[in-house]
Amino acid sequence: MDCSRQRLLHTGTAPDSLTRISGGMDVVLSYVEPVVVVTNVANALFDTALLMVVSDRLNGSSLVNSDLAQKKIAQFYMIYNMIYSLTPLLSTVLLGCWADRRGQKILLVVPLLGYLLGRSLLLFTHLFQLPVSVMYGSALINGLTGGFPAYWSGINAITALRSEAGKRSLRLNMLEVASGMAGLLGSLVSGHFFLVKVNNQHGLLPISLCLALYSLSLLYSAFILRYPTVCPQSQLLPGVRNLSPRRYSTQMVLLFICYLLYDFGVTGGENIISIFVLKPPLSWDAVWVGYGKAACYVMFLTSFLGVLVLSKCMTDISLILMGIVSNTSGFITMVFVKQSSLYFIARSMMLFSCIPMPTIRSQLSKQVEEGSYASIFTWLQSAIALTDVISTVMFNNIYAASLEWQSNISLLLAAIVCWFSTIPIVVYSWRMNRNDYNQIPGIDCPRRLTPEELHDFSDDCSTSSTSS
Repeated sequence: MDCSRQRLLHTGTAPDSLTRISGGMDVVLSYVEPVVVVTNVANALFDTALLMVVSDRLNGSSLVNSDLAQKKIAQFYMIYNMIYSLTPLLSTVLLGCWADRRGQKILLVVPLLGYLLGRSLLLFTHLFQLPVSVMYGSALINGLTGGFPAYWSGINAITALRSEAGKRSLRLNMLEVASGMAGLLGSLVSGHFFLVKVNNQHGLLPISLCLALYSLSLLYSAFILRYPTVCPQSQLLPGVRNLSPRRYSTQMVLLFICYLLYDFGVTGGENIISIFVLKPPLSWDAVWVGYGKAACYVMFLTSFLGVLVLSKCMTDISLILMGIVSNTSGFITMVFVKQSSLYFIARSMMLFSCIPMPTIRSQLSKQVEEGSYASIFTWLQSAIALTDVISTVMFNNIYAASLEWQSNISLLLAAIVCWFSTIPIVVYSWRMNRNDYNQIPGIDCPRRLTPEELHDFSDDCSTSSTSS
């Protein structure tokens, strides 16, 4: 389908009813939300199942709440996340460049196939009582096929191509809320599903169900989803075409730094939260772990509602800053959590914390040509993968070292890092405002007029007065 037909279908101006019906089907089948929803439900089921299997296998019922148990779980996840985050660096950027030339399908089908193959190892690990170190192989398979960086880059590239520049921030936040609501659903039922016995074993139901959902998502992406074609016209921010390469790259770097700093703090903080709820004073079981993850996913919905309502009176930069402040305040409150009720109060303070990342991605997409969306998003996700490794190693080690005196001090560090991410976005906003001001023509322009322009201006004025 060419670009002109896409625009006709988008605006509903196809010439006849048959074409309109066909176009309507194409529009419906072009949405990536079904892939996001199905995949995220599967991810939520897998995350809870993996955490509980690792906790039961490593520690045993008598040690499940001990400091030794916490150190073993932290070490497992540190190695697992390092493998999962580093191995995509070998493939994600290559898949992105390939997708820009051959189509966005590559960025969905290849990672989803890796999800299905890699995470099926959890089923064999649980069934045959294999060592949990087998799951390192799962992380390796997922990473070599692009993993989450390639998958999420493809989702964002397709959405950016399907949306107008003015509505892109809202559109990308809609992706986040679809992801969050799917994760909410999966998390709410994951703990209950884990306790259901199948063949006299706990955990088989959520593992089998998540593999079935990965298969469904893979089939939809490969054979049903309609992928966009890249139109030659680009939708850049006002004034971007007139920017010099140095200024252009500086603004891109500022957006990258803000995104990576925020991701660094969020990843480290969330990793610690997922571990410390298993030990006293909370000592959560599988059901409460599911409820806690569900509360985390509710933030996607509240963040989307915040963008939907506040975008009418606030700029993207203001929304980003609001989200950073919201997340920082939640992490600081989480430091003092001693009861489950305070945990959920802290989560309620983080209600806008999912706004910054999709909004920054929207700003990035407006800075580059449409044909480079897959490349820029894969570069971003690859940088995030490396950042996640550093964050996981640093925060998990700090957490293990501080267990004996103040285990939650790492959450305070996460809050500080998130707060520092406000600096580059403020500088970016200042540069954008300055560039917009410099482009105002007339006497407001700070550039001095040349003698030739002064002469032309005088001629125009004399001509105007003569005709009067």
